[in-house]
Amino acid sequence: MLDNTTLRRASIAEADKLGQMAFDAWDSSMNHILRADSDDQIEADRRALLVAFQLFCINAAPAIMVAEQDGMLAGWGARDAMSPYISDLWVAPSQQRKGIGRALLHAVEQDIFRSGHDVSVLETHAENGGAIRFYAREGYGIVWRGVKFSKLLGQRIEKVRMEKQLVVTAL
Repeated sequence: MLDNTTLRRASIAEADKLGQMAFDAWDSSMNHILRADSDDQIEADRRALLVAFQLFCINAAPAIMVAEQDGMLAGWGARDAMSPYISDLWVAPSQQRKGIGRALLHAVEQDIFRSGHDVSVLETHAENGGAIRFYAREGYGIVWRGVKFSKLLGQRIEKVRMEKQLVVTAL
């Protein structure tokens, strides 16, 4: 693990901060995909997205793995209960490219493997080249590309699904 980095389960008390971090990470790379008829509508959509991230963190807090760097929140990841699907992996923009995403991803993968699955599955926006390259470096391959309706964004978006075969690793 990285120096000065701790991985732990989230607490519900930090859900607002975790939701804000996810929104900031999304906003730093993908905010251009919001489409609306007015700037006011785009701003309303952005506020709704932030609230949705925060509500997710409130509801999923026990399943969220948090990374702290020098005692500060640096990122988080989550998976759908009882499934091999990684629903979220977010690293604060200022903490990206420091190995935090990799540490979180591996921790979530270990949870998936320990729960009896030998494959890990995730989806990302097809235009998110940085995420796709990151996951490819970590052993994921694209198994599907298509358009899905995002309830969160209220629009159809192009997605890729990626999978990785999991193997036993030394802890």
